[in-house]
Amino acid sequence: MPIRELTDGDDLRLNEVFADATTPAGHMARSLFRPSSDSPLIRSVVAEVVPDVPVGAAAIAESPLHPYRAWVHVEVAAEEQGHGQGRELFDAVCAETRGTALEGLDLRARVHAGSPGEGFAQALGFTPLTTTRVIKVPAGALPPAGGGRAEDLEIVATGSVKLTKAFLAWYTAVNRDDAVGQLTIGQVNNVFLSEAAGAHGAALLNGAAGTAEAGGLSAFAVSYAREADETAGVLPSAGEPGAGATAGDGTAVVDQVDEEPPTELILGSMFETRDDAADTTGEDFAAAVADAELLLARLSVDADVVIEVTSGMPVISSLADRLLDAGTATELYRYETLSGPPADVN
Repeated sequence: MPIRELTDGDDLRLNEVFADATTPAGHMARSLFRPSSDSPLIRSVVAEVVPDVPVGAAAIAESPLHPYRAWVHVEVAAEEQGHGQGRELFDAVCAETRGTALEGLDLRARVHAGSPGEGFAQALGFTPLTTTRVIKVPAGALPPAGGGRAEDLEIVATGSVKLTKAFLAWYTAVNRDDAVGQLTIGQVNNVFLSEAAGAHGAALLNGAAGTAEAGGLSAFAVSYAREADETAGVLPSAGEPGAGATAGDGTAVVDQVDEEPPTELILGSMFETRDDAADTTGEDFAAAVADAELLLARLSVDADVVIEVTSGMPVISSLADRLLDAGTATELYRYETLSGPPADVN
């Protein structure tokens, strides 16, 4: 099967032959199908049966926030699947990384849980790294509690130094399985907390489960602005969802077709920065879950809320499990991020 470098216009031709993506991440995955470049560092190839009629593509791209792995995404038209084209494309794009900073890096792919893409990645030797769930909490589903704790709640600007430092510590901690590179306070603010990133507002909650390093801060939330007439929103993600499911490191797409879009939040617990964060049996853990729920409740009184939860967030995962079990929340999407060995360029 003829395979060549992807060029301008191939992305549009690929969209014509691919079936409509069934998930937001699937839509965003195709954003990696762009011509190879050195800044950002990306290598991409396309397969054709006849000239200008592509049947599939593959790309490997750098991951600035998580530089120890590179994102990879491979997609083949539905009618061509099962004939080995995916493997050919994968091998071809791996060969294109020769002599670049991508060569020798472990790979990372993000797929919809239970999809053929997950099976394909596993067949290539990829293994589970993290699970990401996108859940929705309807307005008013969590009546505000803790009436005596109004003094613990603080509304801050997204550029707050306290918030930015806490976010950096938390982001690093919840991505232990996919290590974060050296980030500065300025980088964190630009990528996650700036107006350009869509950050709209922030709230901090102090509590007994807070850490001394964070000045007693127990939980925080950052909301992201959206235009009401948009059909898809962008939510910065604690797990830097990838395999092309990004619009820049750390963003995931959430479909929304309601007239009123939900409030999109990053909800974090500072307990998750502790070395014993995985211990779910202690009183401190229970207090941390309660604080996160209190903050979520107060921010979802008047609007539906969407949050993203990864398996690296024990406190928020426990809260999500409880809300889902009670029918208070619904799961919109579930993704698996898988890790694979370095590209074989020989």
